[in-house]
Amino acid sequence: MPSRLVLFAKTLLTMDRARPLEDGFVLVEGSRILQVGRRRDYRPAPSKATRVLDLGATILLPGLINAHCHLDFTAFKGKVPFKGNFREWLREMAGRTRAFTPHDFQGSVRAGIRESLAYGTTTICDISTSGESFRQLPKSGLRAFAFLELLDVAQPDTQAVWKRFQQRLKSLLAESPEAETFRWGISPHTPFTVSKELLILAGRYAASHRACPTTIHVAESRDEARFFKTGRGAMAKRMKALNPDWTLPHGTTPVQYLNDCGWLPKLDLAVHVNRADDRDIRLLARNRVSVAHCPGSHAFFDHSSFPYARLRQKGVRVCLGTDSLASNRSLSMFREMRLFGLRHPSVPPEEILAMATVKPAQALGEGRLGRIKPGYFADLIGIPAGRKDPYGQVLGHSKPVTFSMIHGHLRLR
Repeated sequence: MPSRLVLFAKTLLTMDRARPLEDGFVLVEGSRILQVGRRRDYRPAPSKATRVLDLGATILLPGLINAHCHLDFTAFKGKVPFKGNFREWLREMAGRTRAFTPHDFQGSVRAGIRESLAYGTTTICDISTSGESFRQLPKSGLRAFAFLELLDVAQPDTQAVWKRFQQRLKSLLAESPEAETFRWGISPHTPFTVSKELLILAGRYAASHRACPTTIHVAESRDEARFFKTGRGAMAKRMKALNPDWTLPHGTTPVQYLNDCGWLPKLDLAVHVNRADDRDIRLLARNRVSVAHCPGSHAFFDHSSFPYARLRQKGVRVCLGTDSLASNRSLSMFREMRLFGLRHPSVPPEEILAMATVKPAQALGEGRLGRIKPGYFADLIGIPAGRKDPYGQVLGHSKPVTFSMIHGHLRLR
């Protein structure tokens, strides 16, 4: 029989109620939440042995969900400065990645896992280039979605690339099969580094594996927008240098190109979407594509303003992520929420917290995450409670968490 644990805390931010729940309790049985309420209303079952853990002056909230990360590049922190040229930054990143050994990737992923756990991330969506996340995340204690990255811009034989990708994915899943806390997905890199032929092959695969989540970097930079609009610019030159035969349609946008390739109905998370026109946003809304926005990375590259108000108005779900430490200072989702709030001061703190809890859970099709609610997974974190508004305290929090639980297992207390 699953063990029971009751947690008491000064404040619960359940994300299931309009207001914070003061002096509350959460009853956990096994990996699930069984009851939520006020301390005064808690009644222990006489026939059930229940452990008690009083967290005292703690704000207890759902574990944070990082909707976009690259753990492979944790070790690149501060090593690839951005000098104003996005194409050159990508080129230097590619060179450093090629120089990394499997042992280097292993250490980088492990370091990213440690930092994520320390700052209250309980679920992570990781884009894996090396495949090391498939080996490390299932035994990390984190709940994880690992997406294997796919591209063929510098490869002459798309069919061969696709065959190798499927073989590699099959091998990784043989080592780390899907489990309740570990799911896998696929991630075509970008609309400009994946050929139309490969997008179609990957799209057919996604259509035949409907439980497989998908994510793509799209509409990230000015260079990318210009490339699709005119076929010119720094990015066009770089693509031609990598593959002289590389062609893409002009007079369009990255989002519209993905739609023309049949990808939007299959896409769960569109990453970045910094440059989107009204038609792009309507297409994302119509196809129920969620957007993963990374405020720290956005600031690092000095991108133009993120179109949150227009996305929200059209009903596009926006989630938050950290991207990698190659383009960010921290893997703390508290920092991402705080940065978003500074850039969008009219957005209420509770709405921002939903972008790191409820909304990414919905984007991933996981209806048992993101809230403190009976029937949901017991993924919980705690930070010290003060005298201010608890939502404001969450956005202002800058230190490691003081409590965490994932899938009913205590990680920190």
